[in-house]
This record gives sequence, structure tokens and C-alpha cells, in this order.
Amino acid sequence: MKTSLLAVLSSAVLLAAPAGAQGDAPVKSANVDLDGDGKPDAVSLTPGADGKFTLKVGAATVQGNAAGNEVSGFSVVDLDTGDKWKELLVHSVGDVDDDHRFFLYGYDGKGMKPLGDVRALTEAKGNGIVLVDTWMGFWHRRDKYVLDRKAWKLNPVPQELYAVGVEATVKKSFPLAQARTGSAVVATTAQGSKVQVLAASVPPRGGDVWYLVKSSSGLLGWVREKALVESTEGLPLAG
Repeated sequence: MKTSLLAVLSSAVLLAAPAGAQGDAPVKSANVDLDGDGKPDAVSLTPGADGKFTLKVGAATVQGNAAGNEVSGFSVVDLDTGDKWKELLVHSVGDVDDDHRFFLYGYDGKGMKPLGDVRALTEAKGNGIVLVDTWMGFWHRRDKYVLDRKAWKLNPVPQELYAVGVEATVKKSFPLAQARTGSAVVATTAQGSKVQVLAASVPPRGGDVWYLVKSSSGLLGWVREKALVESTEGLPLAG
């Protein structure tokens, strides 16, 4: 759920709260205390050509590149309410939702710190954890990032498998492999039966996505994405 974290007051001061930020209207300038010293910092963002932008906080400046996306502005977020800092989230808009990028920056009172970038800021409750959802054709992949304040970085937490949790009907029988490598088969699905897609194995650098599927007889096995989509109906395909 996307919830508002940005209140724009008549004095043009932004107050941050821990929540999802990309639904808020971005701005190009504001005065807000980012380093917790009790004094508002002047923040401005100037978009350039081909997705380039300049972000300034006081006398500190950082150059960014949204790779051709339109840079619409920034909002203020508080990734960790347990510390004194707040962060800036630069919004960039692509042709489709999957092309959007959001760039996070911190300010330590002297210079700007690039924390990292994400496709979305699905959930940020102020505990230093950011959850990011990415649409995968018929399910959302959820990635976790953790803020490392000492390194000023938002670090991804690797997952062996991603939860899927959808059901489909078999329109053409297909085998379930014992493993993602090798040719051994643990079960063959029956036409007209229901299967549950439990999890996905997503290669970090591209390639075939494999799905862990539970057959109507309760057996678990693996199937490639192409075979799963072509051999079933009822998957919530969109986009």
C-alpha cells in the first residue's frame, strides 16, 4: 500500500514521515532539516538533458543520471526514525512503470551521500528496511534493502527464492523437474488439474526464471517460465 509521507506546508518546509514515497508529488526546491542539527537546509533539484540532474543541499552538490528518464523532482523520506537524518528521494519517470527509478541521497552536514537507487519504494516504515516490488508478468517480486548508516548505503538482501503464491489450471500437461539442472522428472501435471506456483528462482543477471510448482497430487517440482505460461491458464497475466 502506498501511503503519504510528505506534507507540504505553506512555509514550503517539508516534514518527512516513514512510508512509501513515490506516490507523493515531487518538488524542485524546499527547506528541510536533513542532518538533524535543528536548522533547515536549502534543497534544490535542477533537471538537465537526457535524464541528468543536479541536486544541491546548501553548498553541497551532486550530479545524477536517470538514464533518459524524465526527472520530476524530489521528496523527503525518513528511512530510519531511530537516527537524526532524513533522506532525499529523487523521482524519475520512464515510459512504463517498470522503467521508473528512484534515487536516494543522504546529507551528513557537509556533503551528499548517494545511498542507491530502486525501482520503487513500496514500503519504508522507518526501521531502516525498504521493500521494493517489481512486476514480473503475473506476480510481484519483493526485494529487501537495509540501510547501512555507517557506509551510507542501501544494501540489497539476497534471496535464493521469491514468494509467488498464485494458482493456475493446466491446459496442457507438463513435467515438473526434480531440480533446475538435469532432466529427472518428479511428476507430470494432469490436464484440467489445479497447480500452485509457490516460488520463483530469478537469475541475478538475466536468463530463465524457474518456478517451484505444487501439483494437484501434492508433489513439488520445477518448471521454466515459458512452459508454465504456455501450458496453463488463469495466471494473472498483465502488462
